[in-house]
Amino acid sequence: MGWPEVRVRFEVLGPVRVCTDDGEVALPPKPRALLAVLLAAGGRPVTVERLLGELWPDGAPATAGATLQMHVSALRKVVGERMQTAPGGYRLDLDGASFDAAEFEESGALDLWRGDAYEGVNVASAAAARLHELRSAARLKWARQALDAGRHVAAGAELAGWVAKQPTDEGLVRLLMLALYRSGRAGEALGAYDKAVVALAELDARPGAELDAMAAAIRRQDPTLDRPAPGVPAQRSRFIGRRRELDRVIDLLGTARLLTIAGPGGAGKTRLSLELAREVGTEHDGVHVVELAEHREGPLSVRLAAATGIREEPGTPVLDTVARQFTGRVLVVLDNCEHVRAEAAELADALLAACPGLRLVATSREPLGLPGEVIFTLGGLTTPAPGADDPHTDAVRLLADRVAAARGGAGLGPAELAVAAELCRRLDGLPLAIELAAARLRALPLAEIMSRLDRRLDLLTGTSPVRRHQTMRAAIDWGYELLDRPQQDLLRRLGVFAGGFDLAAATEVYGEDALDPLTQLADRSMVEWHDGRYRLIETIRAYARERLGVEERAAAYAGLVCLWERRLAEPPPADGPAHTAWLAGLAADHDTVVAAIDWALREGDAGQGLTIATAMWWYWWVAGRMAEGRSWLGRALAATPPEASALRGRALRAAAALARNSGDLVEARRLGEQCLATFREIDDRNGVIAALNNLLITAQGQEDYPASLEFGYEALRIAGEAGDARMAAAAANNTAGTLRCLGRLDEAEELFAQGLAGFRALQDRRGEAAALTNLSTVDRRRGRSAPARAAMREALEIYTSLGIAEGQLDAVEGLAQLDILDGDAAGGLRLLVLAERERTALGAPSFTPDEIADREQAETMARTILGTRETAQIYREATSLTLPEAVAALLAG
Repeated sequence: MGWPEVRVRFEVLGPVRVCTDDGEVALPPKPRALLAVLLAAGGRPVTVERLLGELWPDGAPATAGATLQMHVSALRKVVGERMQTAPGGYRLDLDGASFDAAEFEESGALDLWRGDAYEGVNVASAAAARLHELRSAARLKWARQALDAGRHVAAGAELAGWVAKQPTDEGLVRLLMLALYRSGRAGEALGAYDKAVVALAELDARPGAELDAMAAAIRRQDPTLDRPAPGVPAQRSRFIGRRRELDRVIDLLGTARLLTIAGPGGAGKTRLSLELAREVGTEHDGVHVVELAEHREGPLSVRLAAATGIREEPGTPVLDTVARQFTGRVLVVLDNCEHVRAEAAELADALLAACPGLRLVATSREPLGLPGEVIFTLGGLTTPAPGADDPHTDAVRLLADRVAAARGGAGLGPAELAVAAELCRRLDGLPLAIELAAARLRALPLAEIMSRLDRRLDLLTGTSPVRRHQTMRAAIDWGYELLDRPQQDLLRRLGVFAGGFDLAAATEVYGEDALDPLTQLADRSMVEWHDGRYRLIETIRAYARERLGVEERAAAYAGLVCLWERRLAEPPPADGPAHTAWLAGLAADHDTVVAAIDWALREGDAGQGLTIATAMWWYWWVAGRMAEGRSWLGRALAATPPEASALRGRALRAAAALARNSGDLVEARRLGEQCLATFREIDDRNGVIAALNNLLITAQGQEDYPASLEFGYEALRIAGEAGDARMAAAAANNTAGTLRCLGRLDEAEELFAQGLAGFRALQDRRGEAAALTNLSTVDRRRGRSAPARAAMREALEIYTSLGIAEGQLDAVEGLAQLDILDGDAAGGLRLLVLAERERTALGAPSFTPDEIADREQAETMARTILGTRETAQIYREATSLTLPEAVAALLAG
């Protein structure tokens, strides 16, 4: 009879404890320490040897094994079946459990902390050190976000407490000084600096350059408020970000007399031009801003005269009067020229000819087309990288500032940063869209705004006095109505692309040559052009889809499906550079490909959807997007008839491979057996061989070695009879892996060598790399370090050239184990920690039993050699090491 299910919460951000519905459960010291070690392992198995070393660091007594079992039983009474026996040790099942460390890593919420990590136990020092590093980073993030949101007093109070405990943390001290200064307490800010100087001196150190610079800036009271330039309208809100763009347009204006800031609606062209005028205004004798958005009729020269305050003179053309008044150095901003482009170009040309000291800045969705015109294309604000929540990117800073205004001073909370980052990315960093979204926060939480982004044009509304800025739909309408019929037709159909596209793809969905209208759309800032590809920003894409008729939509998607069915008909190239280019191309087109699959499965030909999804499996595996690939293949298989066919067999094999590489061996075995049955039913010999190869690897991972060998030897036999060299090499390599798991190294080495020779003869680089890593493992186990290292390094070079991250991790782990055996315990452990982190991020856990055991043994050896303190330092160092950096260093060495 099993233990009853117990709902528990684990907490390590302070004294280690476990709580149930009835409150905290009292645990004696040793079971509490055991719990801490298992929690630090994050659900992974911990060997008995390691547990004994952690619980009895000064040496385990003879009775320690029995005592450990007693502590395990005590802990199991508290947590129930979550306490599990694993091969060689124990593990704590954390799936679905409440765990404050995991919650903190996900949210960065500082209020989860009750003290120091793993307080009260003398184990898990590496995990505690890592959590403390994350807490320090979270504190800095929170303080910067609070300062950006204008919450200087609250930030100062929190920072003061943190600095009192960490007086030498210069990042915290610098932010405390800034908070105090912005709160009108400059003297206290300098006092905080002086205290830091004293604290650092006690460590024979002195402040860094950034802290010194902050103190110097406070002493000279650097201005922080905008100073409006004469002739430039005062701004109602802070100008956030765009420092790089502003510096660039200032440089361009210094070398050109006509500068046009071009970009889509809502990009902030007007605001950038006004900030430009404000910064360079003192260098000119006069600055004039001429707003043209509402101009509908009459000469532009009359509007110019009115905007500059120049009175008309009877009998004299207005432009002559203006030119006579523009003496010295004059800056004129012609704002929103797109709807009167021809007249604006004529006016600009005449002014520049008549006024030698004139510099002219125009804002428009397309260039004026004059000789000597310098064009600066403005896109969205910088946004955090996918998966990141950097609060210091311009887009997030703007959102935080406008959120604070909408909430009466309460800006973004730390827990909102990830959602805020994603919102800014999906709005392409467009300032107008961000401002409109922030305005909604008076009535909706941020998460609700995100959930409504599929209706973004209805969501993004406001109350601006400028009509075209009241909604994003109005802003885009403004440009759409200026397009001719072919441009409008193409723009609507381009809405089916979920990402970038090339000219051929645009032509496919348009139904005829798209070059001319596509070029014109790019000129009018409705389509972006970058690095040889086109794209629509998300708000324009939503607008295009909204205007797309039912028949147009079906025709565009049908063209898209045919395009990708054709493009994916050929297998991925095996050559390194070509394979890398293939991966990069599919990564760029991925969202559009899955949109085509989705449409085919829901409204088109489901068979085409299955064809495309099956062809995509290799990309999903290499890119570490196994769960996504499994989902699409599952949908496609469910949407198509279950009758046996070559296509269905290939789809089942792809789904099985993705399941296996996700760690779901049971599902991989089920799908693999269906795949084998399908190919046997239609008598597809090549399919049968591929299915057997697939199954032998899965059975190997399940430690079902008799079945694995049976699958392998049958695959070898059929491939040999068929003269299929590629499948013979694959079967040899995979079958040898099972023999190696069984310790039959002589037989394994012979088959690995056979597989390597076959792959090399076929110039199959990926297969060659796999065989090399396998042979390296055999050499390492036999004590042949030099050939083992040479083979593993060669495999790493191949995997790197192919862009296969999982293969790189296999090689990195192999080289790490060799480093540890050769005496470099620190370097080897650092690489093992990196590889484990990257495997988790990739969603690709190891599943080969003997490789898992080798890695565990190497890690235990390294930790024993290094000791607790040095091990903790290695774990901290590994957090800042990236896979590309590690690979580059290994290949350079």
